[in-house]
Amino acid sequence: MQRRSRSFDAWAFDYDRYRPTYPAAMFDHISNRLGLGPNPLVADLGAGTGKAARAMARRGWNVIALEPGEGMLDVLRARTEAEGLPIEAHLAPAEATGLDDSAVDLVTVAQAFHWFDKPRAVDEMARITRPGGGAAIFWNVRDDDRSAFLAAYTELTGRFLPEEHVDRRVRESSAPAELSSGGWFTVDDRVEISHQVSMSHDDFIGLAFTASQVRLFVDGPSQRRLMGELRDLLAEYFGESNVVVPYDVDVYVGRRT
Repeated sequence: MQRRSRSFDAWAFDYDRYRPTYPAAMFDHISNRLGLGPNPLVADLGAGTGKAARAMARRGWNVIALEPGEGMLDVLRARTEAEGLPIEAHLAPAEATGLDDSAVDLVTVAQAFHWFDKPRAVDEMARITRPGGGAAIFWNVRDDDRSAFLAAYTELTGRFLPEEHVDRRVRESSAPAELSSGGWFTVDDRVEISHQVSMSHDDFIGLAFTASQVRLFVDGPSQRRLMGELRDLLAEYFGESNVVVPYDVDVYVGRRT
């Protein structure tokens, strides 16, 4: 897991190009649940290339993006500058942000909580969040239940990967217990927010190859076979039309005690 967590720097541009963003309804839910004002101060931990950070900044939220990978942070800064977004970006891990005590209204973690040293990260999240503020952790998850294509795609990757690295839809999560450990946050049950993304066949293949397990655990010849079989699968389900990928965003919101 440590090897996978630090591997994304090598393909940060592809990650930013092909990974989906998050629906506005998710940020509405977080804001309404915590009673945030129109311009909250947010620390986005494990910010990656800024998919969530940029979406929040476009809403007028004041965002501090913290990312431990230099390659990912370089892309975040470049995209932020290109879009003219006032995001403050720093190279820092979730476990040691360098921010002041009670500095922010909200801490967010998008697609990254599973990479953290969770007890240390949660303590740090609590330290930098003001009492009455909160934390939100969330993931985009492909919804195999709503797509026969995605179910077939998951089985295809299962022929190339060890079972423990196959990305299957799992609704049970230890995240709420981990975020509420120590009594710092009172955490809601999971909320699922559905959305879908339309993309070309080439873009879906690009998305598939942003997965760390595909890059690290499938060798070169096998990657070429996987790509060929994936093209055949896309043609079978979509012909020459765009690929429609349904997602659920799994969201957990916790109020700082």
